[in-house]
Amino acid sequence: MRRRRGSASVASTLFVLGLLCAALAGAVVWPLVVAADRERAQLRPATATVVESRPCGVQAAGDLVEVEIGGEVRRVPFDGCGHSRGQKFPVLVPADATGNVVVRPATANGSPLDELAERAHWILLTLACVAGGGYGLMLGRR
Repeated sequence: MRRRRGSASVASTLFVLGLLCAALAGAVVWPLVVAADRERAQLRPATATVVESRPCGVQAAGDLVEVEIGGEVRRVPFDGCGHSRGQKFPVLVPADATGNVVVRPATANGSPLDELAERAHWILLTLACVAGGGYGLMLGRR
C-alpha cells in the first residue's frame, strides 16, 4: 500500500489561503466601515419640504427646501433637483449646521452601502482568483 504524499502540504496551503482571504477582507472593508460610522455621526435625519423647485440640468443649483435645523425652520439648498413644490421627503442634515448648509437625500446613490457592495465585489473577485490559483498549484503537483 502506497502512502499519498502531499496531503499535509495541501492542508497547509488551504489554511494559508484562508488566512490570506480573511486578512484581505478585513483590510478592504474595515476602513470603509469606520468612515461610514464617522460620516453618519456627523449627519442627522430630518424631513424637508420643497419650497422652490428648480429644473435639472448642467447649471442646476438644486431645489430650495425648508427643514428644521437646531429648532428653527430654515430655507436651504438641497443636493438634488426636479421635485414638485410642497413635496416632503427624508434628508440628512449636518449635525453642526452653522453657515452655509446643503442638505442631502437620505438615500443617496453614493451611500456607504453602495461603496461597501462595490468593495465586496472586488473582495469576492480577488478571493476567486486566489482560490483558483491555489487549486491550480495543487493540480500542478500531481
